[in-house]
Amino acid sequence: MSDPQRPEDYGRYQPDQQPYQQPYQPPYQPYQIQYQGTPGYPAAGSDAKPNTVLAIGIMAIVDAVLSGLSGLVWLITICGIPLGIYSIVVAILAGMYAYKLLSNPPQPVQPNKTLAILQIVNIITGNIFSMVFGILSLVFYNQPDVQAYFAYRNGQPLPPQQYQPPRF
Repeated sequence: MSDPQRPEDYGRYQPDQQPYQQPYQPPYQPYQIQYQGTPGYPAAGSDAKPNTVLAIGIMAIVDAVLSGLSGLVWLITICGIPLGIYSIVVAILAGMYAYKLLSNPPQPVQPNKTLAILQIVNIITGNIFSMVFGILSLVFYNQPDVQAYFAYRNGQPLPPQQYQPPRF
């Protein structure tokens, strides 16, 4: 058995020795504080929207285009001017809501149930797609992840969950 080093050579640089490299450490960021996520809310710093919120925004964009086109068609006819104006108003409201909902960075915005009802009533102009989008939007607004997202974006507490007794 051989002695690898004499006691007086400990800590000295040896020619066959690799230079010491410190392991990689991410740079220190004093203002970046990590919080533990609150249950039901998105992770801190995460701007990810639930898929249903994205679906509401996309449906609002499509409805804005379709309602605007049907409103223009109704304006061509003399008798359909009130219907055309209503359809164009719904298109403008849907476009503004979609812009706020899908903007990056996200803006504080409430669930727009009034727009969903106006979309349903837009069936009087013959726009079936608007009615379907309004019904789907109302259904999506009642989902817990969508309610939690809107509460988080507006700095409100989570809506109370309905107690479901366990099944026997």
